[in-house]
Amino acid sequence: MRANPIKTQSGFTIIETVISAGLLCLALVGTLILLTTMLNMWAKGASGTSANSYAGIAMRKLVLDVEEGKSAEMLDTETDPDTGTVCGRRLRITFPYYSATLGGYVKTQTGVTATYYLSGPTGDESSGTYLWKSVSTTKTKLARNIQSLTFVVTDGTLVRINLTGRDTEGGCISPNFLQQSVKLRNS
Repeated sequence: MRANPIKTQSGFTIIETVISAGLLCLALVGTLILLTTMLNMWAKGASGTSANSYAGIAMRKLVLDVEEGKSAEMLDTETDPDTGTVCGRRLRITFPYYSATLGGYVKTQTGVTATYYLSGPTGDESSGTYLWKSVSTTKTKLARNIQSLTFVVTDGTLVRINLTGRDTEGGCISPNFLQQSVKLRNS
């Protein structure tokens, strides 16, 4: 018997290799496109979330401070063209005297006065995205990344706070406009 002169060899032809490499490249490109799309969507969502977090933190700090006040007054007032409401860009709160020996407020005596406003990183700029509290010569940064802040005071004892967080990520989600009314408990 004679051996078969043509031997069978296993392996891939060059055409099969090129087709396989092309399909692998298509799969990789598709995966990269999907990944970049998902990362962009995540960044847009994160920007709205961070803006709303900044706004929520600022609102909580303001409410906790303002509700301890005795009287409130708007500063730097302007009229809202949409509603005709007079609102202030700064808020001055007068607190009752706090007695450390009594461990509480003495409502019949006036204590410190604090001013709340938006400014830059030092607290001396005419505008900015930092929420500041100024008592006498001491300035305290309460929050950052606040896009807008206004106050409306009714009868010197009810304060409506309007604020919007600032989008730091450049996403497409608009930050929530937060509004809360606070009754001064020591008036």
